[in-house]
Amino acid sequence: MKMKPVEDEDVDIDMSSMIDMVFLLLIFFIVASVVVDMDKPLVELPSAPAAKVSEDPTGRVQVSIDRTEQMYLGPKPTTLDELKIHLAAELKMDPDVRIFLRVDREVPYRKTQRLMKACASVGVLDLIFATFEE
Repeated sequence: MKMKPVEDEDVDIDMSSMIDMVFLLLIFFIVASVVVDMDKPLVELPSAPAAKVSEDPTGRVQVSIDRTEQMYLGPKPTTLDELKIHLAAELKMDPDVRIFLRVDREVPYRKTQRLMKACASVGVLDLIFATFEE
């Protein structure tokens, strides 16, 4: 049996689909990183020796105050009056509304005290402060 030598064939691999996939992944990660950065205001939480994890963190309205003393309701900026209106509406829908406070460690207590008084004036009394355990 006589074998014939195989002639060299030019084999081309189509790279366009792989390049498309790389660009799609790149775009996905760029967009995802921008969305993650915009979710929550930057707050450095204080530490406390008696910090505990809440048994039931679900269903809480998140209120944050960053180091510039800007208040946020969830991810969007708000004022104390707007917060009172929102909490009054929440209280009508759910009489057991609960607040999760994230206050920066640099914020003076008087700002936090105003926020607590505003919550109490509307009738919301269940507050939890976010802290790190020492």
